[in-house]
Amino acid sequence: MEEVDVVNGCIKVENSVASLYSKLMEVFPENKAFWEVLLNDEREHIAFLTDVKAQGLISEMEKMDLPPSMKLIQSSLKMVDKAGSRISDEPITMKNALKLALKIEESLVEIYTNEMIANLLSCEDGASYAELKNDEKKHVDRIRKEMKKTK
Repeated sequence: MEEVDVVNGCIKVENSVASLYSKLMEVFPENKAFWEVLLNDEREHIAFLTDVKAQGLISEMEKMDLPPSMKLIQSSLKMVDKAGSRISDEPITMKNALKLALKIEESLVEIYTNEMIANLLSCEDGASYAELKNDEKKHVDRIRKEMKKTK
């Protein structure tokens, strides 16, 4: 498996997650700010990964832990796409939307993508690495906090 395939797969997953958060922003306009923060973070991830490809930094990935398999990336993509389609076709409660978001943010592909971004940033700036790792934790914490408010 080539690193470029992993990056492309991660970009596809990030795009699907961004699309899902955008839909949830529309479904829950009263919680728009919450979903918008998550959406904007996903967009930043997409932009970063796209820049990594454009600047030829993919070889830096060889220094990292093993990436998820393409099978895992594809199954994650399929899960997020399926959830997005269901949201378009069926009503969803805020509680279930938050459970879905938490499942996505805790998925191996999302965790790997955040680790990959953090590791690539650490080549240049240790503070950026720490900030991104903190952002990853904030996503999960933000969703859990919103879940407590929604009970």
